[in-house]
Order: sequence, then structure tokens, then C-alpha cells
Amino acid sequence: MNDLGVSCMPSVYYNKLGADKRNYDAALQCIQRRSKSFPVSGSVQVNELMSQVLDDHPELFYVGQEYRIASSLMRREVLPVYLYTPSEAAKIRAQLEETTQALIAELINDHQSDYDKVRSFHDYLKNNLEYDTVAANSRRPNERGITEAHNIIGALLKHKCVCEGFAKALKFLCDKIGLECWVVSGTGSSALEKGPHAWNIVRINGYYHHVDVTWDNQYADSSEVPNYGYLNLSDEEISKDHTWNRKNYPECPSSPYNYFRVNNALLDSKAQLESLLYNSFEMEEEFIMFRVIRGSSLEREINGCLQDSIQRAEGRCRHISVPTYQYGGIQEQLTFYVKPDYEYR
Repeated sequence: MNDLGVSCMPSVYYNKLGADKRNYDAALQCIQRRSKSFPVSGSVQVNELMSQVLDDHPELFYVGQEYRIASSLMRREVLPVYLYTPSEAAKIRAQLEETTQALIAELINDHQSDYDKVRSFHDYLKNNLEYDTVAANSRRPNERGITEAHNIIGALLKHKCVCEGFAKALKFLCDKIGLECWVVSGTGSSALEKGPHAWNIVRINGYYHHVDVTWDNQYADSSEVPNYGYLNLSDEEISKDHTWNRKNYPECPSSPYNYFRVNNALLDSKAQLESLLYNSFEMEEEFIMFRVIRGSSLEREINGCLQDSIQRAEGRCRHISVPTYQYGGIQEQLTFYVKPDYEYR
């Protein structure tokens, strides 16, 4: 347990370091003790080492993104940059503890499955955090406000952060309740650009899945509209627009707890779509989410058949009518939603 009551497990990266574990241990102990520097030996890549230590330990919020290196013929040392005095860090630590305990009490209970817990955290972060475009484009990584956007202060206390803040917040919350979770540092490729990106891998009932809360936040039409395009994906599914050093993280060969698979909302035909809509209308569901299977007949027809399918499903309902509705989605992900306005017949 660390000083924020988080249970920490050795990362895949750490377990594969071999003799180089001493560099990782030296870095972690130095930062935890707020020491001036730590030595590094061998051919260790300091950037990767520091990134992994801070990804594994999001509670180390008081360290800047950049550091200094002092070298001589005989020795190489890394000097972390501490952004807060010990008393300032203690005050922030207390605020984080109070905030996370209240969140967990509100969102988590003993009757939930691990899938439900991950989804609850995902929904909270997706709906309550704002992406910080200023910090994302800043060239001042050790300025307090910029650094906070990259860690759990920005995410959990200020509700404004970049992808790293989203990812570290999810890991921090999962660690608090004993769910295995990793921060993945890699690259994201959207239709607009390609660049450094961070997301998570979580373990649900023995199966590892990718979760990208940032992209579900960014792709959503609004905070009120659910978006689960990146909740619990396999390596193959997320590799369409994410790349990462796979040797540092658990493999995710399948996605049995993908949101759409769990909710029987992976569709390949108009008949399946109409059936899903009809059953959802009968249950008076507020939002109906579904994903179209690539290469299916429904992928070719979805743009022209969705409104007709809504009307046909509504016509089958005996006690409920849907006189008006909203619909939308993310075409490139083939994920869609329908928000009905119900009336009783």
C-alpha cells in the first residue's frame, strides 16, 4: 500500500526488466522519499523508465514531467523536479483521498461485477472531465497547471486534463478498489492527426481489455450522450488507431466484456436492429446504443435504414409510442445511439 491507500502491483514492464529492476526501484524510492537524485546504470532509456514509473504510480502527482540528468565519466544521475513543498503535497493528498473515497462510495458497491465497476468509473470520467486543449499544446511541461493536466490533480480535483490525466485517474480509482489496471503510453491516430496518447488496460474476470476514456469523451456529442466505442477492446480492435510497445503490457487477445458484446448490441442486419429497438422501446430505455459489424449487410444499409427501423419497431409496440426521437453516432466507429421520447398509447 502506498501513502494514498492504493494497492500497487508490479507492472509487466517492471517484471520484464531483469537486472535493470534496480533502476526502476531507485527511481521509485527517490521520488517517494523526495530525494535529490538517483543513479542509473546500464543502457536504460531514462525517458521510458520515468514514464513507466509515473504511469505505474499515479499517486506521484508532485513530480514534474521533465527532469535533469547529471553525467560524468563514471556516473549518471537523474534529478526529478518536485513541483510542491511537502506541506503543499500533503494538503493535495488529503483532498485526493477525500474526493476518491466519496466517488467510490457513490459509484461502487459490493453487488457490482468488475465490468460494472469499470463502466461506472468510465462513465464518471467521460461525463465529468473536460479535455484541456491548452495543456495539450503547451511547451511548458513543468509549469504546475500544465503538469496537473497530465495527472490525477487535473482529472479528479480540477476536472480538466489531457489523455494522460484521464488514464492515470482511471488507474488510480481501479487501484483503490483492487482492480488490475495499467496506463498505456503509445500513439493515437485520428482522422485529424497522429501523436502521443495514453489510455488503459484493465483486467475483468481474468480477461484484459483496452479502455480509452479520453476518446469516448472526445467523440461524444455531449456529456449527456453515452459513448462506449472504446470501452473494453481487444488488441486487434484498438490497433486500428492505437499503437503501443506491446512487450510492456498484458496481451488483450479477445474482448468478452466489450460494452456492445455484453449488451447484445453488435448487429449485422436490419432484422437485428429492429429487434433491438423494439425490445429497448418496450423497456423504455433512455438511450439505445449499438455497433454495426464491419463488412455486414447492415454496414452498407445503416445510413438509409435507421429511421425506417425506428418507425417499424415503434409500430410493433402495443403500449408505447415514440412520436419523436434523437439519433446520432460516430460513423467511422460504426457506433450509434437513439434517444426516444416516449408516450403511452
